[in-house]
Amino acid sequence: MPRLALRILLTLLALTGAFAATQVHRVDAGVTVRMVAREVRAPVELSRTLDLPITASHVALHWKGAPTARVRVAFSSDGDHFGSSLPVERDELGEQRRNGETYGAVMTAPGATAVRVTTDRPLARLSVLALASGERVVRHRWEIGGDGASATVDQPGVISRADWGADESLRFDSTGRETWPPEFHPVQKLIVHHTATRNADPDPAATTRSIYYYHAVTQGWGDIGYNFLVDESGRVYEGRYSRPYAAGETPTGEDLAGNGVTGAHAQGFNSGTVGVALLGTLTNQDATPAARDALERFLAWEGDRHGIDPQGSSLYVNPVSGTQKTFANIAGHRDVNATECPGGVFYDTLPQLRAAVAARIAGGAPVDTTPPAAPARLTAKPGDQRVSLNWADNTEPDLAGYRVYKRAADGTWPAAPSATVGPSAFTMTGLVNGTTYAFRVTAYDESGNESGPSAIVTATPRRKH
Repeated sequence: MPRLALRILLTLLALTGAFAATQVHRVDAGVTVRMVAREVRAPVELSRTLDLPITASHVALHWKGAPTARVRVAFSSDGDHFGSSLPVERDELGEQRRNGETYGAVMTAPGATAVRVTTDRPLARLSVLALASGERVVRHRWEIGGDGASATVDQPGVISRADWGADESLRFDSTGRETWPPEFHPVQKLIVHHTATRNADPDPAATTRSIYYYHAVTQGWGDIGYNFLVDESGRVYEGRYSRPYAAGETPTGEDLAGNGVTGAHAQGFNSGTVGVALLGTLTNQDATPAARDALERFLAWEGDRHGIDPQGSSLYVNPVSGTQKTFANIAGHRDVNATECPGGVFYDTLPQLRAAVAARIAGGAPVDTTPPAAPARLTAKPGDQRVSLNWADNTEPDLAGYRVYKRAADGTWPAAPSATVGPSAFTMTGLVNGTTYAFRVTAYDESGNESGPSAIVTATPRRKH
């Protein structure tokens, strides 16, 4: 509000006697974080070290062609000493670009000034994008009346674009035209993703800003592709821009009629779907309990709001292209596109996720879908035609027992356990002396959730003389 207009307003309030009951507040309306982004490009035969043009917090690699190349990168803060070599995962939105470029996922690299890149095949042109959060500009607004408290909203809390620092200028080209204007359609499906970024992320808001720049500018979408994102602490972030919101209004990703904004999260299935991405890589580990809880609450709100049966499947019809396909109403990205997303371990838990969302919509107690921790410190002591196994007690309150698995002669692990026990010890008998056996143990709880396997131990039974 201009200063002169504010002065006039205050004068009028005082003259009408309303000033004593009315307060004028200047409140923070969010922050813009100007991203600093620079690229360095070079061909890579098998290995190459490149100095970064800035000190980075995040890095993203992309290259011409070679979509199946296995590329790894190590980071250095001084140009001499490098950390461990890490695989460059694929960015799932980049895979949809189909412009001859292969896009790696955004990687956390705090303080990096150089990268060492290795590849299993020559790359004619490798680009390394270095990203860092730059100038922060706090925006204010004037609110009149009451104590400025936000209205109560019937949905989970969402961190707005303004609050995670989205630079809205990235949505516009050099002429001031919006690159990707919002388009809205009724919501039919909810699709879950992972971002293939770092687990145990120290600054998920900075990662969100980096993904936003990478999608909007480097890949040319004009915005971040996901409708919403969820971090490991259970915070939900507004993704794709939809419209300006009133003071105190929680972002919905919808127009005023309740139609969802189209994102760029699942090629051919973007219109009429909501893409929710879990920050991190869930190929070999599940989402954190906090992230799962937040995802359940968010999907329950979306499902109830749009009349979507979380445990059902139905025909999806793309309102733009006419594409039709029947698939689960709460789906993983791999259900509609050729991708590993949302990671193998997490994808296997989607049935439990759907059940938990259904329970929340029905008003029942949330379904426990969190597995117990894998048993630790497993040991094996051989005897005469037997092996005694012991492991550390799992102290989780709803623990139901343990399952013992013995590796088969062909080297595979059977689906059914050799034994199910209550205590943290078991002796397997009837074994052949002189033969080496391998074992592992899992824990399961009262809701039927089973942990990942323990470490593998081996033992060779022998007769004592």
